Amino acid sequence: MNREQKMAWLIVGAFALALTGFLTLLLFVGPKGATGAFGLCGLAGLGPILFRRTSADIVSADERDVDIARRATVGGGMLSYLTFVLTSFVPWYILYHRGQTTVSIEILPLITFSGFIVLFVSRAIILLVLYGRGEREQHVR
Repeated sequence: MNREQKMAWLIVGAFALALTGFLTLLLFVGPKGATGAFGLCGLAGLGPILFRRTSADIVSADERDVDIARRATVGGGMLSYLTFVLTSFVPWYILYHRGQTTVSIEILPLITFSGFIVLFVSRAIILLVLYGRGEREQHVR
């Protein structure tokens, strides 16, 4: 398992921990207070410290690694863009049909936050899937 895969697993694990914390806190403090549990996603920022390159890692990535990282980043970016669009228009659509003419300003940070979370988590999942597919193809040959 290379450094990118380890960091991707850390991101997925930190998100799973944050989501579990959110669902748990949702029962006790409600949706506004429970969003604080997503601060646990910050644990993913420890990846470069935990998985830093050693002197043994002279070649950090080959062409396949660069291609997988590029594809994962593009896929994560596209899903993030879709999230921005959906989280912008869904509240407006719901409120419009209720007869309200404005959207609360409290929604704006959630739109940005959801886009960032989707970008990092989907990039990590796509990265793991692409590496897993490459390993299966190597075993078949």
